[in-house]
Amino acid sequence: MTTNGPAPGQTGPGTASSLRMALRVVNSVLDREASGRTGFNVSRLAGEVGIERSKASRTTQDLCDKGFLERLDDSTLRAGEAFFTTAASLHPGLPRRSRPLLRRMAVAYGAGARLSVRDGVQVRLLRAESAAGFAQEWQGRASLVTPCWCTGAGRALLLDHTAGEIAALLDDYELIGVGGPDAARTPAELVAANDHDRLRGVVAAHGEFEHGVTEYAVPVRDPEGRIRAAVSVVGRTQDLSPHERAIRTDLAAAAAALRDTLAGDGDGNGNGTDL
Repeated sequence: MTTNGPAPGQTGPGTASSLRMALRVVNSVLDREASGRTGFNVSRLAGEVGIERSKASRTTQDLCDKGFLERLDDSTLRAGEAFFTTAASLHPGLPRRSRPLLRRMAVAYGAGARLSVRDGVQVRLLRAESAAGFAQEWQGRASLVTPCWCTGAGRALLLDHTAGEIAALLDDYELIGVGGPDAARTPAELVAANDHDRLRGVVAAHGEFEHGVTEYAVPVRDPEGRIRAAVSVVGRTQDLSPHERAIRTDLAAAAAALRDTLAGDGDGNGNGTDL
């Protein structure tokens, strides 16, 4: 008896080749996005990957249909929601492991504590814990999105970016009128703020997102040293300032613990448990 394709559970040569091509395309889009430069359109992506434009067009359209890529208004490409969902599932222990760390800091300082990642110029909240009585308008939601240039977490996520990369990332974005009274109004101001905080290893964003609000944040790095997320404590400046040294110490310890989680296979102890 003959068959027209691979047996159930197996992958034929054509499928494997298509998968490898899709991975190359997604990796190229991600590398371009991470560089802070303008994203690839299909023609430039085809040249980068080394394939015909027609093949690149079919592959990117399929990836867009599945949500792994998104096509912006200017026809450039970026990673889509399905990619981030899949990527998060590869390290399910990161949000789960962060919960007790965030909860302890929130209770200790009567504030909010957060785990965030960057998506272009946006900061997406993955997990948030809040102390009892913490102002409702500051309590995080899983879908909370904020700008990267006027939040502590956002600036921590950009600590490894050069001045040129930050300028390219924020090109065509209007910074004036966004954020609090002490927010950066130009890429140069953001670079200066990060240069100042980088020396201490902790971002201190006073009044940058909202008047009277402070967010302390540190990057979470993987074992290779790449910034993967940020942990932060946010609250009223008058409440947090007296505890600044302790907050900095706790954030550094939390980031180190989460780095150990990234070194494992999901939960930091080899079990790979779900959220």
